Amino acid sequence: TVYDILRKAEFFKEKEGTLS
Repeated sequence: TVYDILRKAEFFKEKEGTLS
């Protein structure tokens, strides 16, 4: 679902922030 994609995007954003 679109919501699931948005949730995944947020998860990746957080992951990127932790990686940076």
